[in-house]
Amino acid sequence: MEISCQSCQSKFRLDPHLIKPNGSMVRCSKCQTVFRVFPAELSDRRKFRRIKTRNLIAHLSVDDNGKMISQGLGKTLDISKGGMLLETPYPIPAARLSLMAVDKDSVLFEIKAELVYCRKSAHGLYQAGIKFIGTEVQVINYVTRLIKEYNFRKKTLDIGLPQ
Repeated sequence: MEISCQSCQSKFRLDPHLIKPNGSMVRCSKCQTVFRVFPAELSDRRKFRRIKTRNLIAHLSVDDNGKMISQGLGKTLDISKGGMLLETPYPIPAARLSLMAVDKDSVLFEIKAELVYCRKSAHGLYQAGIKFIGTEVQVINYVTRLIKEYNFRKKTLDIGLPQ
């Protein structure tokens, strides 16, 4: 089976029998990034390629009537056209979300989303799978701006989030 590094996109061949049913951690021999790979039948379910990022995201949870339930900050772990994986120090209640970020020019941009799942990780933090809601143009614009912002901050070292 062929896998791609989530960081540098290098491609490698991996014996599929070495991958555990719930995924296995591997290290890229080129850039040394450690990431999880899944058996082909699970990884093929993904509709869109995920891109590793580390953006600071503000989120608001609202109920069906538009009343705010919670708010907080999180860090993206990866993003795709379908959604993102957000890491927070606390669980996000199941609800509709408004996700906001600020670009290098201090311009706020946001998108509507919904929580797919929220689980506690082995590190004691929570990982939330989030699905974007909006037109394809809105989603692509949001994802593109986040990736550009991540790459800008990574190059200029303006952001203090651990890698």
